[in-house]
Amino acid sequence: MKTWLALICLLLPLSAAQAQQIVRIGTGDWAPYVDQRRADGGALGRLVSAVFAEAGYRVEYLFYPWDRNVLMLQHGELDAIMPYSCTPKRLQYGVCSAPLVQGEIVLFHRKDLSFDWRGLDDLRPFRIGTTLGYSYGPQFDAALQAGSLQALQNSKEDTNFRLLELGRIDLHPQDRAVGYSMLRQRFSAAELASITHHPRQLNTEPLRLLFRKDDPASLAVMRQFDESLRRFAERGELQDLQRALYSGDPDSWMPTLLAPRD
Repeated sequence: MKTWLALICLLLPLSAAQAQQIVRIGTGDWAPYVDQRRADGGALGRLVSAVFAEAGYRVEYLFYPWDRNVLMLQHGELDAIMPYSCTPKRLQYGVCSAPLVQGEIVLFHRKDLSFDWRGLDDLRPFRIGTTLGYSYGPQFDAALQAGSLQALQNSKEDTNFRLLELGRIDLHPQDRAVGYSMLRQRFSAAELASITHHPRQLNTEPLRLLFRKDDPASLAVMRQFDESLRRFAERGELQDLQRALYSGDPDSWMPTLLAPRD
């Protein structure tokens, strides 16, 4: 069954909201960026809804597995998907919006594992839990594709953390903010205390919306989104959100909503 969540800008009059075009965005639970349990959809849910509201659109979020989001976008069942990094593979079927925030991928591991690394060759001896439909950066993705790493793929990210806690995998690449949010929400204090991350970044890339390629209507919506997002950046909103995410308190940031532009 489809699981969905519609976010409506409550500051607009009902008549104006009814007149707005709806943008259907595919996403997945990836707190604190996107959180299906929250009425506002999480930090990026708040941002994207506010940006689109200023551009005169209303957003409906639909939550699916990451690889299914891609297929639905390709088949025209979604207007956009988020949050995704802009990889060469994704550019074959999609067009990337301007950056929302910066993502930081690190390697999580148990504290009782003596672990250090400088290059991908250092990761060969370790069992690595990855998530279907997820990109960890061009070099790591290429190593996975070549089969040069011991990768165990799962469809759910919390499965990888459970396998890590049980010692069935050694490493799990994950966005730092997402990883600790997931551990705090779904694991006990003792389990959380047993896991850490290596300070070396596996990859840093902006997170974006991905729109359909070769679709004039989709590209027109993206241009309006990017223009509205630029105004948010000029007001310092994106920088404030990034600081809130890095501080571990994303709820300290709320968007400033202005009237839609004609």
